[in-house]
Amino acid sequence: MQLMNAVKLKLGSETETIAGFLLWQVSKLWQQRLTLALEDLGLPPTQAVILANVLRLSEEGGEVTQSSLSKATKVDRMTTSQTLRSLETKRLITRRSSKIDSRTNQIRLTDQGRETAFEAVARLAAAHQTFFRSLKDDKGKMVSYLQRLVRANDSTEF
Repeated sequence: MQLMNAVKLKLGSETETIAGFLLWQVSKLWQQRLTLALEDLGLPPTQAVILANVLRLSEEGGEVTQSSLSKATKVDRMTTSQTLRSLETKRLITRRSSKIDSRTNQIRLTDQGRETAFEAVARLAAAHQTFFRSLKDDKGKMVSYLQRLVRANDSTEF
């Protein structure tokens, strides 16, 4: 019982000093900002990030595959697959058998997909600028701390 009271006290009265709770709040606010920025494009944030990375990887050359997208975005394979299916239904991408490996599909942007990807990237960049503006010179420190947390805790293979 004493432990439960200690947990309640800590979680109830010190939420603004608990790093995990703050990270959760910031993450929710960030997702809301992205959702709002992309709303009239009909793209949830995950679809926009996948689409933007199809554009980026295409411009870097080589084949774009589900696996390369999953690794680039750190989105698990199942979610990447479902997202690609949605983007294909929206006619923003096409999937064709790879010439290099017939077990994989090559992913390409359609003309509409390329246009939408550029617009999504612009909106994501604008949302990023607005959201993180209050950090000013501290943004570099925050990025460094977040990178350290990712490296220390990311044991998931995509």
